[in-house]
Amino acid sequence: MVDEPPTNDKIHIEAFSTSSRIGLLHPKESLGYITISLADLVNNERINERYHLIDSKNGRIKIEMQWRTS
Repeated sequence: MVDEPPTNDKIHIEAFSTSSRIGLLHPKESLGYITISLADLVNNERINERYHLIDSKNGRIKIEMQWRTS
């Protein structure tokens, strides 16, 4: 529980590939990332958007989040 909404904070989300070879360990490759301002989430109470991944040629990710207060 927080006393004040985290309007000055951001959330960083990074997508990674999964290993496609069974039984072999391969380093997971970063597919890109996004950074979302929590002020947008707090003010709108909900985010349900598709974002283009940064450092990716054409990667996209769908994010759904909700801000709830007691």
